[in-house]
Amino acid sequence: MTAEPTSTVPIPPLVRQNTWRLSITQAINGAGIQLIPTFGAIQVVMLLGNATFAGLATSLMALARVVTASWVGRLSDQKGRKAGLFLGLWLGLVGAMLVGTATLMGSFVLFCAGILVFGSGVGAVQQMRVAAADMYPPSRRGEGLSLVALGSLFGAVLSPLLVAFAEALSQLWHLNEIALAWLLVPGLILPGFLLVYGIRPDPRQMALEPQRYYPTWALQPTAMASGSLETPHPPGPRLAAILSAVVAQGQMVMMMAMTPLALKALECSLSQISFSVALHVVGMFAFSWFIGRMADRIGRKPILLAGLGVAGLGALLVGLGSGYWPITIGTFLVGLGWSGAFLGANTMLTDVTPAARRGRAIGSLDQWANLAGMGLPILGGLVVEALGLRALGFLGALLMLLPIASLTRVQEHRPGSYTAP
Repeated sequence: MTAEPTSTVPIPPLVRQNTWRLSITQAINGAGIQLIPTFGAIQVVMLLGNATFAGLATSLMALARVVTASWVGRLSDQKGRKAGLFLGLWLGLVGAMLVGTATLMGSFVLFCAGILVFGSGVGAVQQMRVAAADMYPPSRRGEGLSLVALGSLFGAVLSPLLVAFAEALSQLWHLNEIALAWLLVPGLILPGFLLVYGIRPDPRQMALEPQRYYPTWALQPTAMASGSLETPHPPGPRLAAILSAVVAQGQMVMMMAMTPLALKALECSLSQISFSVALHVVGMFAFSWFIGRMADRIGRKPILLAGLGVAGLGALLVGLGSGYWPITIGTFLVGLGWSGAFLGANTMLTDVTPAARRGRAIGSLDQWANLAGMGLPILGGLVVEALGLRALGFLGALLMLLPIASLTRVQEHRPGSYTAP
């Protein structure tokens, strides 16, 4: 049996409008998230007077996401996706205000509290992925997830504009520009409330009644086989998806934490290092739409395998590269591979999870992925200290082999439809 062409399942205008609201909300939320890697270490040094705990802001951010991911997922399953999104926006707004105020006051304790609150909001807003998956049939689900992910790219572009505006205001008001940047974030978040409010109906409700929005598709024999109507699936795809996402996230964070060291060892300038990091972000998000469409056309499993392979190749280039451009290209490939693996894994997981439990499933995935994002950079630092950057490259590549065994057991006979091995 062949998959139905994607053109036979048109996307209703209502779903398109809701998707763009989610994507724009992701963009404005992402602008605030970028302040953590941009200013986090600088603020810790500013508040403590030394660099001993320079990485604390990133760690606290990840810790908050680990702690809140699961229960926010349960909330969105019980109360709807918009409830989780509203909670995330509120936490993000309050957290940004706390961080900005702490910077002005010079309070390290308040700064840590603000980062924890802000990180909890960031974790809650990740329920956007569930909302996108809810609104699309399996043959277009990868596309829906990719459009929301694409908002992160525009968030990365918006963040420097926010910082530049804060710098201009700081000269007028004679206040700390980093604090002002954080205090401007609530101004970005506020429109997000209106965007989320405008999503009608709640995506969870759309997932429970797909026949109302896709009547032609719901009548096709393939609809029941797709899993969107709560049919059981083998456990293999779920395990493979979670393992792939966890490994891809942990490897990406580890390589990005160590890449500046590799470039610094080559005596690269700060602007060169910044460009390399920017290219990594481009790899992570710029090709999301294409990857999502390919996941709908050829299947989630091939995209996952390709993403893991590309990320492994990128790690080898970072570790073995002897010049700026090989390492920078490796950085880009790590981001591109992460995009394929993470998007493919999220799509596969939502394929095999009933709508009533998708929030918890994605919450669990985020919980384990963020734990990997906390632990693997520490392991990477130990490896670099003991064995050098070359060993880090091999470690990054070997990690990508871990999900292969689980993925080879997944039988995806049509994109989004799986059978027991």
